[in-house]
Amino acid sequence: MNARVSVAGFTLLELLMVIALMAVALGVLGVGLSRGLDASRDRQALREIVAALRQTRTQAVLSGAPLQLRFDLPKRSFQAPGQDPRHWPGNLAVQLTTAEALGPAVAFFPDGSSSGGHLLVERAGQRWRIDVGWLNGNVRWQAVQ
Repeated sequence: MNARVSVAGFTLLELLMVIALMAVALGVLGVGLSRGLDASRDRQALREIVAALRQTRTQAVLSGAPLQLRFDLPKRSFQAPGQDPRHWPGNLAVQLTTAEALGPAVAFFPDGSSSGGHLLVERAGQRWRIDVGWLNGNVRWQAVQ
């Protein structure tokens, strides 16, 4: 008797198809994660700039002396008083508008006021604006169109 034994399993073609589909799915997932990480890094850089501005204002009020947050646009960095320079990612374009006499800096005074100004930050079509109020020194940031 020649009885046929049926063995359940996958063919080589089926296994290759599954592997190919998994590779495509992982590629798409990798691109999405990469974009998400870039966006997260950009928002973190914005938060660091805003925090440095607010901290400089607070230090000026507490110390009773005017203080400046200095920017070095070509080096893509900023420096708060008494701290090491901090850098932002190279894919962020930053434009600073402030009092001409200060150069690339924002000054804060003991009464809480400031020299005022704003930073316009842009990356791949996304834009954010960080505003520093001259009267009260308040710092806020928002996405702009």
